[in-house]
Amino acid sequence: MAERSGRWTRTNRDVLHSGRFIRLLADTVEGPYAPPFRYEHIEVADAVRVVVLDRDRRILLVEDEFYCTGLRMPHLPGGGVEPGEAPEAAARRELEEETGWRAGRFQALGLVHPLPGSTGAATHLFLATDLRPGRMARDDTEAGMSVHRRPFAEALAMVDAGTVTEAGSVAALLRAARLLGTD
Repeated sequence: MAERSGRWTRTNRDVLHSGRFIRLLADTVEGPYAPPFRYEHIEVADAVRVVVLDRDRRILLVEDEFYCTGLRMPHLPGGGVEPGEAPEAAARRELEEETGWRAGRFQALGLVHPLPGSTGAATHLFLATDLRPGRMARDDTEAGMSVHRRPFAEALAMVDAGTVTEAGSVAALLRAARLLGTD
């Protein structure tokens, strides 16, 4: 049975790989401007990124090793949305797990689709304020993660300098800057 997605019709799906966090799919699709063709893409969970702002207008950045880039990268706290979990609940969970902080107030900053040609997954962006201590509970892949408190202006300068390059972090910082009137 054909399945529609916008102006595209999927007539076949092959699952090339199914792992714990990712599925590699090959769909046969018919599009509005092309004859049927095979479209390979990945299926992953949505993600969250959190701009954590304290009373002194400093933010929390975490720094971690990323296998795929081979780099240690600064980025905002965040991670994957679990099945059945609301994005804000995931943002609250990831903030506490990665930084040991909780926030009394969360404000949605929208979402971005960081790789729309490769996946339909979105990254949900949040601003978190009214901080209080929580309990850090990192998983094994985050063992080498470190937390850094930076002035908000410095974090924006890190985006401009190309030091912060993770897509969700860049988008969230720029949206928060606009919201807070600091762009």
